[in-house]
Amino acid sequence: MIPDLTGNWKQNNSASNDGWMTATIDGNTITANFVTDNGDTTSLFWVGTFARPTDDTSPYTWTSTRDTAATDSALLASTDPTKPFTYENEEISFPVSIAGSTATVRLSKQ
Repeated sequence: MIPDLTGNWKQNNSASNDGWMTATIDGNTITANFVTDNGDTTSLFWVGTFARPTDDTSPYTWTSTRDTAATDSALLASTDPTKPFTYENEEISFPVSIAGSTATVRLSKQ
């Protein structure tokens, strides 16, 4: 069965009790945000293209192209032109780099 990735996703591997990442897939767009202050503050990290899976191959990977108009003015947004995303075992994962350190964020569908 082809997975339907549309909807809201939340980080399941956050090291913080009051901060995590979320993502929303809607149409051909994925939007990812940092959420802090126990949900009170949301900061844009990524807006980019999303390519739907066409079969049930696992893992499913796609390269998202950043929407520069949506992200250029966001202080915490990635400046990478593209970002790799992977869907496997009911999780979406992608790399996040801050101050020279890179972590893999893992999200579960909400």
